[in-house]
Amino acid sequence: MIGVEVQHDANFLSQVLHDAPVPLWVIDDRGLVALANRAAIRFLGYRDGDDVVGGPSHELLHPHRPDGSPYPWHECPIVGSTGSHLASEWFVTRAGDTRLVHWSTRRIGDGRASTLLSFNAPDDTTAIPHTREQRTSGLPPAINPRMPSDVTHGQLRESMRRSIRDRFTDPAFSTTDLAADAHLSVRSVQAIFAGGGSSPAAEIRRLRLDHARAMLEEGHTVQAACQTSGFLDPGTFARTFRQRFGLAPSQVQRAASR
Repeated sequence: MIGVEVQHDANFLSQVLHDAPVPLWVIDDRGLVALANRAAIRFLGYRDGDDVVGGPSHELLHPHRPDGSPYPWHECPIVGSTGSHLASEWFVTRAGDTRLVHWSTRRIGDGRASTLLSFNAPDDTTAIPHTREQRTSGLPPAINPRMPSDVTHGQLRESMRRSIRDRFTDPAFSTTDLAADAHLSVRSVQAIFAGGGSSPAAEIRRLRLDHARAMLEEGHTVQAACQTSGFLDPGTFARTFRQRFGLAPSQVQRAASR
C-alpha cells in the first residue's frame, strides 16, 4: 500500500513539473539535459523532450554568444553550477533567435547530483530574431544599429553599470573584464554603451574620479584617494582629475582641510 502511494506521489510530482508554467531544465553531472518541462521546450522553440533530453545542455541553451562569437562550455556559469545562483544570460532558440533571460539554479539529489535550472524572459520584447542582414553585419541582433532594441540595450547597460559600481575600485578592472562578466565580446559591450552616448571605459573612469573627489573632500590624502579609487599611476590620476573637475586633487584636498 505504501509503495503504491509513493508511486502515485512520484507520478503526481512528475506531472506538476512537466506542467509548471515556469521553464524548468535539469542538467546531470555530465552536463547533459536530464529533463525539460513543456514551458522550457516551448520557450526554446523545440517540439518535445526528445529534441533536447540527452543532449549537451550548454550547446542547446547558447551555442554562441549574442555577437556570434564562440561560447566555450567551460566559461558557462550554468553548466557545473554548485549551490544556488541567480543571474542573467542569453539563450538561443532553435530558430536562432537570441533571448535575454533571468536564470537561477539549485543542486538537487545526492551523490551524483544534478542541477535544476529555472529561467524566464524579463519581458516579451527580448526575443530578438536574426535576419539575413543581421547575420552578415557582424553585430548581434540586439546591438545592430539598423534593428535597435532600446529595452534590451537599456537592460544590458544597467546590468553592466551595476558590475562597474561593484568593481571600479579594483585597478585591474577593465572593459575586458566587464565583457567577460556579461558573456559578451568587448566590441558588443562598447556598442551597447555607445547607444547610450558613453563608453565602458568612460563609465569606469567617472566612478573612480567621483569616488576620489569624495575622499578628498572628506580630508583623505591625495595618495589614498588615488590608490583606493582604482588608479595605479598618480600622474594619470592627477591629469584625468584636473580634466574632469578643473582642479588638481591637491587643491580639493587643501580646501577640505581648511
